[in-house]
Amino acid sequence: MQLIGVLGGTFDPIHNGHLHLANEVLEKLKLDEVKLIPSNIPPHRPEPSASSECRKKMVELAIYGKQNLSVDSREIRNKDISYTIDTLESLHKEFPKDALFLIIGEDVFKNINTWKSWESLLNYCHILVATRPDNKTDVLCEEIKKWKDDNRADDFNILRAVPSGYIYFIDIPIIEISSSMIRECYKINKPTNNYLASDIIDYIKINNLYK
Repeated sequence: MQLIGVLGGTFDPIHNGHLHLANEVLEKLKLDEVKLIPSNIPPHRPEPSASSECRKKMVELAIYGKQNLSVDSREIRNKDISYTIDTLESLHKEFPKDALFLIIGEDVFKNINTWKSWESLLNYCHILVATRPDNKTDVLCEEIKKWKDDNRADDFNILRAVPSGYIYFIDIPIIEISSSMIRECYKINKPTNNYLASDIIDYIKINNLYK
């Protein structure tokens, strides 16, 4: 059974924080692969500034030469609203014998009950919640707190044994970067060298993005 991480996002643009999260989960939990999946039309935020093809290309540039990271463009090919449950169902059909690990931040987990068919997510995957070491998860609504308590595992070996069904919290130092912050930098001509790989900076400049 392969252990496959799933990291979705608009990646508008993909930045060092995304790559840090993918690499930390990959290395700490010894996953076989992490798939980065650019969304086509995100259901819970405004439409991305860059086109889906540009965002996919930036992900490809960001992970070029990096072992065990790959880009999966199924949400872009779908050309519809990108619901995580549909993506996981599609991945599960393609990799029926493997374990899928949905990677999300704690801020996203706190609102997971707004997702389409959120209570069915664990039918197709485990959920890895990246938390700051100094953060607590007690600020959850009762509905999510009960779901977490019913399905939480604190030993990762439990998740290795079965393909889906558990929620696991992993402490990862979060890099304080957001794509919206980077887009704002471009609007005011502020350097982004500390946030983006040089290939991404070049691509944004050549394609005149975020002006």
